[in-house]
Amino acid sequence: MGAIDEIVVTATRQALPLARVPLSVSAYSQQSMDERGVKSIADIARFTPGVAYQQDGNNVAIRGIASAAGAGTTGIYIDDTPIQVRTLGFDSDNALPVIFDLERVEVLRGPQGTLFGAGSEGGTVRYITPAPSLNNWHGYARAEIAGIQHGGLNYEGGAAIGGPIIRDKLGFRISAWHRRDGGYVDHVDNATGAITSRNTNSSDVTVIHAALGWQPTSELSITPSVHFQRRVQNDSGIFWPGISDPGKGVFKIGTPELQHMPDRFWLPSLKIEYDLGGVQLISNTSWFRRDNLSGYDATVLNLTFYQSLLPADSPPLLTSTGINKALPFYAAQGLVTNKQRNFTQEVRLQSSNPNARVNWTVGFFYQVNRQRSEEHLRDPMANDIFPLLFGTSIEDYFGAPLYQGVDSYTNQTHGRDSQIAGYFDIGWRITDTLKINGGLRYARTRFSFSNFADGPQNGGFSSASGATTEHPLTPKVGLTWQPNRNNMLYATWAKGYRVGGASPPVPLDICAQSLVDFGIENPPSSYKSDTVSSFELGTKNRLFGGRLHVEASAFFIRWNNIQQSVLLPSCSIQYTDNLGTVHAKGFDLQASFRPVDGLTLTAAVGYTDARYVTTAHAGSSGSGGIIAAKGDAIEGHPWTLSLGAEYEFGPVERRYYVRADYDYSSRNHWLTPDRDPETEVYDSANVAPSATHFLSARAGVRMGPADVSLFVDNLLDNAPLLSRTRFDTEALLFMQRSWTPRTMGLTVAYRL
Repeated sequence: MGAIDEIVVTATRQALPLARVPLSVSAYSQQSMDERGVKSIADIARFTPGVAYQQDGNNVAIRGIASAAGAGTTGIYIDDTPIQVRTLGFDSDNALPVIFDLERVEVLRGPQGTLFGAGSEGGTVRYITPAPSLNNWHGYARAEIAGIQHGGLNYEGGAAIGGPIIRDKLGFRISAWHRRDGGYVDHVDNATGAITSRNTNSSDVTVIHAALGWQPTSELSITPSVHFQRRVQNDSGIFWPGISDPGKGVFKIGTPELQHMPDRFWLPSLKIEYDLGGVQLISNTSWFRRDNLSGYDATVLNLTFYQSLLPADSPPLLTSTGINKALPFYAAQGLVTNKQRNFTQEVRLQSSNPNARVNWTVGFFYQVNRQRSEEHLRDPMANDIFPLLFGTSIEDYFGAPLYQGVDSYTNQTHGRDSQIAGYFDIGWRITDTLKINGGLRYARTRFSFSNFADGPQNGGFSSASGATTEHPLTPKVGLTWQPNRNNMLYATWAKGYRVGGASPPVPLDICAQSLVDFGIENPPSSYKSDTVSSFELGTKNRLFGGRLHVEASAFFIRWNNIQQSVLLPSCSIQYTDNLGTVHAKGFDLQASFRPVDGLTLTAAVGYTDARYVTTAHAGSSGSGGIIAAKGDAIEGHPWTLSLGAEYEFGPVERRYYVRADYDYSSRNHWLTPDRDPETEVYDSANVAPSATHFLSARAGVRMGPADVSLFVDNLLDNAPLLSRTRFDTEALLFMQRSWTPRTMGLTVAYRL
């Protein structure tokens, strides 16, 4: 076995061994992800320093750079196509590609604005699919079955096959996979407490990928492909702590509505590569089409809002255990539809010899993203409960009828993002050991939108439109010293940005109380791009004949004019503004060590301190109420630690192995804006997410191409507090998230 295998990545748009890439990169092959039981980006985040997955919105935070408002802060790519979503309205979730039949996943930390453009402020996550082979047959299959303690049954099955149709000329790759996650939250009848649906947060996901590789000449290759994914979340994983006991595996929710959330996307693409002799011409054309339906607990949201309209001494509509049982049955439903239609065209020329003294990439990027967000707060029983609470109908109370006879609030926004950009990246080896690298991207971006809102909770009909145009410049400069093939030291300064936008108008009458409390007259109708400036110092070392791999980096990031959502509690409507400046600093360290043949040890440590260095006031004038105070932290776990050990033994034809992985995330002891009494968004009941301890184990046997293993995830059956929210600071009912309970199962994999 000897040295640890080196993975090849394309983080710089050119294929290079990880040890030669002057960036902080974590890369995982499909086999290494299978060994760890990785199924999604949430699992990858546990093993990757400086990376956090936020289930609300499917957001990925890298080095503390994360915001639920505006454009994405992390670039999400399938091959060369960016797929991240812009937050146009409430509950805009990113697509969540599954981990099956991938060549690798790359996580690039730090701004990647030069090569990957807007939205890669914190970094970039790249899902790389296998290219069709023209010469050899390859196959991969995986099946799994597992039981969730206190929950349902997980199962999956999938296969991939590829090879030559006409050797050296035409090849293919096709895969199909389905997975069912059994769920563990029970839905109960609020009035009786009886369970009406067990394991209601189960989910199903299906993915199909097909690619054709055609090489009509030795210089030209053409690869059309299509990627399809359909995910259905049958209900959210939120539970009510007042009727649950996480420590004993009891997770319950009592809302009268279920949140059925289908999410489907198609990604056809065409990649063309032409060898010009020392220079490659690469074109990627793609079309991303996504339809996502999500939702929220509209019954609880409405009752919270209606409570705020009642006299202070009125009986509570919500209690810590659910809806007040004295109320007659009432139900509402929140539906949010997000549709993406993205066209992307990128063409680049790049040098093809990585060992040349000068390496370079020049590219052109064009993209048009059309996005539609629709929010419908279905309230068909409003005129049943309003006479009981207020002695009048909802129409008479607010002076506006239900939209289409059923919506107490609707908000519909059409947005169009367009980008035209040119970029270059060049590396010059000044001496045999010293290399300077520089790059620049210049773009013209334009965002336009049209919006209308209606319904009594909006004060009736309103509409607006707007547009913003910007010309961002994102440079990068780096210096690399590599005295030999096993050691590298690098320093990099880089900038990143995300595109600005415009916000729908806020109904001033309905939101008047919060506007007064926040000290603003009228929320801004548009917001600008925000930017990051990053300094990074890193090292990569291969020691003891390649048995020890060490990669470390330290960073400092300044994040300016942060796009943030401001929620107005009196009406539960939000707007977006540029508020505050954050400094993020820290380090990440990854190491793999094979002290003796058969034993492999891994470790990853990350530390991020991301806090405001200015006080952010509501409103563009900077004189309104405080949204974030100087010294407040971005929500997240400052320290992360991942430790792994695998021991393999036995004869060559039958290799047995045991593996264990431990992951730790620290509690954030700094104040965040919603836990800081100085801010307008303070909630006295908010607590920081718990420190977490996740332990998994696997034991199996590898018999040639086959791998059979038993595994257990969340071995300690921990149920930490991951998030805790309520719709209003006075509401008595909380909503929480936690981990899937202990899960034990069997995995069978086969590689040809």
